[in-house]
Amino acid sequence: MVTNLLLRMVHIEMLSVFQTKDVLEFIRSYNKFEFSDLDHLWYEEGVVPFFLHRSWIDALVQWLYSRGIAPEKFLNDMMAHVEESEIIPSRPLLRTYLPFVPQFYAAKDMRAFALECLPKRQSFLNAAQLIYGQETKSERTDFVVLSCKDEECLATNYMPWINMVIRYSPIFLNMPAYEKVILCASQNSVTMSLDSRAVADIDDNKNILVNGEVVGKVVTFDKCLALYGINWENDYEKHLECVHIEKDVLDTKTGALLLHKDCFYGAPVNITGVTYKKNVNVKDPFARLMSSVVRQEFDVWKPLQTAHENLLGALNDSVTVVYYNSDDSIAVNSKHLMRNVPARILRNILREYMLTGREEYENREFKRDADICMDPLRPNFESRLNRVVTHLEKVSNFFEIDRHRRGGFRFVPKCRIEFREE
Repeated sequence: MVTNLLLRMVHIEMLSVFQTKDVLEFIRSYNKFEFSDLDHLWYEEGVVPFFLHRSWIDALVQWLYSRGIAPEKFLNDMMAHVEESEIIPSRPLLRTYLPFVPQFYAAKDMRAFALECLPKRQSFLNAAQLIYGQETKSERTDFVVLSCKDEECLATNYMPWINMVIRYSPIFLNMPAYEKVILCASQNSVTMSLDSRAVADIDDNKNILVNGEVVGKVVTFDKCLALYGINWENDYEKHLECVHIEKDVLDTKTGALLLHKDCFYGAPVNITGVTYKKNVNVKDPFARLMSSVVRQEFDVWKPLQTAHENLLGALNDSVTVVYYNSDDSIAVNSKHLMRNVPARILRNILREYMLTGREEYENREFKRDADICMDPLRPNFESRLNRVVTHLEKVSNFFEIDRHRRGGFRFVPKCRIEFREE
């Protein structure tokens, strides 16, 4: 089990930015969701299973992609809102610092100490360690090393979120974020990191191609250690093969960064490099957190609490839909909605949705159904579907049909549906 702090920040951002129906759409798209998960995300000092921590973020990234939003934009916006407002879980965050308060006031470099104690404060930085790197007169570079021993627990889109937490961790202590945070090595393979958004291949010379273009090469892990000047004790790991990416690879649809230049993928560990100016201190690092704890009780938390309660209400909502064979009609919550062909179209959709959870449909499926299109030469299905869409406007708070593409449509449930035929 790990702290819910990161997921709670993500949940707060979603409640602040998106409408309840949008957050509900995401939750319903997450096939591992259980109602109790929202309690785990919301309550202070909450903990979540480690797999949920990773899979929730993976699912959110896929949902953001489906809406044409680059995940790093969501991340950057989230941290910008944290910097400029009190929308942070201040009380549990402050508690993580309590064991280190005396050391902070004694530290010559508060940001260096913040990085040093970060793995001890955050349980989602599983088995993390800090390796001290190069240092100049004005700045230093250190490395946060994370390792996932069970490859089945790897999450496709996890490290960018962890790196964002690392980069912005000083802002909670009223100090600027670290100047540069980069992903030096990733346990995820190139294929896993591309996440089906581009095609990877390898040629006979061990060059890595993405969409037919050479972007990197297979090397050994010691090349990563040499490039970044990292001291490494495990000689066996030094000779393991990984992939050095030589240019950034972007998602063509959203512009999201899929592969980072000079990152080594398929490495034995995850390594994040943190470069920052030395001796950046403040007089009282805990003043902001202390004051925000007080203000949140009255000003900030109330609208967020309302948004969360609206989401819970939407999840608890249910609608009863009945198809009556006797007069070929459909009723919603005991109120007549439609009959004849439109009713049969909705009946077929609801049958499939209740059986498999399917939401995407093709027009041709219905054109082949003699109960719906009796003349195969002139099926006229589109006009019949338009009649269904018009009827559903009366119950759009429960479900609707989104004609988002040519030749097909999406069934959009907005609450729990109970369907039966009589």
